[in-house]
Amino acid sequence: MAGVVITSWSLDRRWQRIRRPLAVLLIGVGALLLWSREHAPIATLPTVVATADVAVGDVVGPDDVEVVAWPAESRPPPAAADPATITGRRAASAIRAGEPLTDQRVIGPSLLATAGADSVAVSLPADPLSASGLVRPGDRVDVIGGRGAVLVSGAPVLTVSQETGTVLAVPASVAPNVVSAAGADAIALVLAQA
Repeated sequence: MAGVVITSWSLDRRWQRIRRPLAVLLIGVGALLLWSREHAPIATLPTVVATADVAVGDVVGPDDVEVVAWPAESRPPPAAADPATITGRRAASAIRAGEPLTDQRVIGPSLLATAGADSVAVSLPADPLSASGLVRPGDRVDVIGGRGAVLVSGAPVLTVSQETGTVLAVPASVAPNVVSAAGADAIALVLAQA
């Protein structure tokens, strides 16, 4: 039995026959992969966005926001997913239609309003405790007057500034005593336990 002899010419001829169809097939597979990558579903997350411009200080209403599917890779991490966390609060700065909203863009009710109906805001000069950075808005402090008398116990801190001092919510009945002691520079704050 005589063997079949394959010469380089016959191999070259076979290669020439399949080379073009193979190239077309590879180009087609590559194009299909690129197309499927571009048209793959994009991962999204529910995100609250403004539907209208909201001026600073205006209350954000339910008609001012909507929940949309926002691409996960471009969504700001603190963006709200639930409109209830945004609506009913005031805009801390101007909000543009279409922008994703975070809880930093809105502020809740006045801290003084949450302190009680008979509370007033009293400003105290800067002191070592407020300058230390240990006192923050929302903390409660005891106000000590001259001779160690407790003027107010558990007063909520509204604002703190190392330069200008601390603003507290105190009952209206003791506010004159606190202001008088602050004016005489005979006042101290004590950070109360939470």
